[in-house]
Amino acid sequence: MRPFAILSNDGCAFDASLRQRFGVDKIFLGNITYPDGHSEKADPEYARMSPEAYFGSMNKKGGMFKTAAANIDEIEAAMEEVAAAGKDILCIVISAALSGTYNFSLKAAERVKEKHPECEIVVIDSRRYSTALGLLLVEANELRTQGKTLQETAAWIEENKSCFHQIGIMDDLFFLARAGRISKAKAFMGNLVGVEPMADFAANGLSEVIGKGKGKRKSLLAAAEYVKQTIVEPEKHVLFVCHSLRPQEAEFLKEAILKLVQPKDVIISIVDQTSGANMGPGLAAAFYYGKPLSEGLSEEKALLANILGQK
Repeated sequence: MRPFAILSNDGCAFDASLRQRFGVDKIFLGNITYPDGHSEKADPEYARMSPEAYFGSMNKKGGMFKTAAANIDEIEAAMEEVAAAGKDILCIVISAALSGTYNFSLKAAERVKEKHPECEIVVIDSRRYSTALGLLLVEANELRTQGKTLQETAAWIEENKSCFHQIGIMDDLFFLARAGRISKAKAFMGNLVGVEPMADFAANGLSEVIGKGKGKRKSLLAAAEYVKQTIVEPEKHVLFVCHSLRPQEAEFLKEAILKLVQPKDVIISIVDQTSGANMGPGLAAAFYYGKPLSEGLSEEKALLANILGQK
């Protein structure tokens, strides 16, 4: 059985320390276009610009960042290096609903296979982004560590990717609407004073607002209860609390969750530049493995409505 490497793109929200800890062998980087018009490769470590500066510079009057996926040649180069080292490849990338990375990766894989026909390459559309994508990489590495084959690992990811949730608060939906991630009407409703939009993942890989809390503290407590009622075998899985310039809210949510469930580990992290460019500042949310998401998120909407009604 040939060893396999785990590849992804910078939208997984893992800096070098998290990639090393969770066995991510290689990532390929997209591009960030800054408000002044110049472009740079995405910076997973925030080495060139701190998260505070990055998110703090965003505003509704033009402080917008734009993103572009790594091109086929760049992805091919990353895969080529692994294939030349005698390893197969499991490539799990950001949702195709958000980026062209998945289709580019498929084309890059075809090119590499022509040069290395012995190399098995599996490319998966995660239907997730940021830390939820990162969680799929965590699980893939765990399965690999257990001795699962490339095909066994890929099959588990495909079968279970709809079980990865997010829940928390988002201060401002303006940036999501500006990037076409949510309708302007929904953004307006979500930005009413005192209202905290709360979202989970839809089947297409985008986020969908499933409820609106009243006030941050109440909403974060509701998010913790939602986690409790939807999480599966928390002792076997890592949970992330990810934020975009909301460290206090993230810490509050972490502590609220730990009062209700005991995951294998709880890690607070920062939204990556690629995802952050499209969501802006204001996110504090938990990402975790749980029950399969229902069709149209009907069960999740009913559950959150019930929780918010009791808080």
